[in-house]
Amino acid sequence: MAGIFVSYRRDDSQGFAGRLADDLTDIFGSDRVFRDIEIPVGCDFTEVLSQAIAASDLLLVVIGRHWAGESEQGYGSRLFEQTDWVRIEIEAAFDQGKQVVPVLVGGASMPGHDSLPGTIEKLARLQAAILNDRYWDTQVRELAERLQGLCPSLTLGLPGTENRESPAAVLRDL
Repeated sequence: MAGIFVSYRRDDSQGFAGRLADDLTDIFGSDRVFRDIEIPVGCDFTEVLSQAIAASDLLLVVIGRHWAGESEQGYGSRLFEQTDWVRIEIEAAFDQGKQVVPVLVGGASMPGHDSLPGTIEKLARLQAAILNDRYWDTQVRELAERLQGLCPSLTLGLPGTENRESPAAVLRDL
């Protein structure tokens, strides 16, 4: 089953990411959308996130105005920290050949390639979707249509997708 992994920063775009994940769940179904709040207590979140990305076809990178954020370790951006979860998720998606789609929210703009570590600088060259409060419903529907275009198996009921483990199914196996 095709899946969408929603990557975001809690202190930057948690509300937008939650709203987007909920709307995409309504459109594609609960087994096709993964957001990290679904990780059960006591589970190794590193393992769960890795498995969920592997089971996904698309990684949505929800980018708010403070997404690059200041580093606590002296870097200009925490994206340059090897242990930054957003960076790790994006690197894993690129390494696994997943489709990555930046989603700008809250008036954010795309980061430039020079503001990203080399392992994820490709993100700066990707066309972003833009979501804002005023046109949210229309823009989410348009985004869902584009995601179906990128990954046709996202369409519900397509033959051949029923045996594939979804990102949400990873949690049921824990």
